[in-house]
Amino acid sequence: MTETTQKKEPAKISTGGVKKGRNEGEKVVTANRLSDGMVVYRGAETWAEDLSDATVVEGDAALALLEETNGEEGEIVGPYLMDVEREGDEIVPTGRGALRENIRDHGPTIHPQFGRQASGERSHKADVLKDVYNVSV
Repeated sequence: MTETTQKKEPAKISTGGVKKGRNEGEKVVTANRLSDGMVVYRGAETWAEDLSDATVVEGDAALALLEETNGEEGEIVGPYLMDVEREGDEIVPTGRGALRENIRDHGPTIHPQFGRQASGERSHKADVLKDVYNVSV
């Protein structure tokens, strides 16, 4: 390889996704939208706010999908692979990052009269945090 030939940079893999260099299990690419900070998930053609609209991938396909997001830096920030599994028709976060991902998706853990929770947005998901993780949202 000559000095003028540049190496292609590998996809960045952050916490909550591939652990210790292992790329095992089902993954979803997630990030935050720059315009409003909302959590978004990579769908078939675009970014979606609902995890159920995300594209679930495994292995090299997961790394390839993450790599595709590198060109979308004007729309999203901090893309990474998130561990998920299917429970019936639903896609749910799993592994060590499950609590983190649920908090990211449902809003900050603050008094319910503030933030997204005040408008009732995603209130059914906030109940999951309360019931499963004993987190006040």
